[in-house]
Amino acid sequence: MSMNRGRFLLAAAAVVTALGLAPTTAQAAAPAPVGAEAGATVQAADGQLYAWEHSWKGGRQATWVNSSSDWADRNMRNQASSVHNNGYAGAYEDVRLYWGVGHTGASYCLGNGNYLMDMRYDRFPYNGTGGGEVMNDNVASHRWGNYC
Repeated sequence: MSMNRGRFLLAAAAVVTALGLAPTTAQAAAPAPVGAEAGATVQAADGQLYAWEHSWKGGRQATWVNSSSDWADRNMRNQASSVHNNGYAGAYEDVRLYWGVGHTGASYCLGNGNYLMDMRYDRFPYNGTGGGEVMNDNVASHRWGNYC
């Protein structure tokens, strides 16, 4: 799946470039996504999930283009306090964050363009082991998907 996602993203970028579908100034000035704070700048989509060690995008940063079954691959397992889904709109645009490694346990779907700036105030839904627990320092894996 990761290979297919990479090929899809490259093909989509080529089509956008060939057709001249880059965002116009009016589109670039569109309202900020859900979770955006006043005065915050919106980063252009780059197809990545970002995680930071501290709230408000502070401290060490890790990024992924593909799904990860264990955030230890970026030394971020159970250490993230802020996340941002900066994926491309379309197929595989949303990210499901999991309490456990291997995409197990409770999960939270982070929609395309959205972020959680201070996960001390966010909890996993009651949909598996770890449900109801604070998300801060409790995300262990993630998977890209088509919808929340």
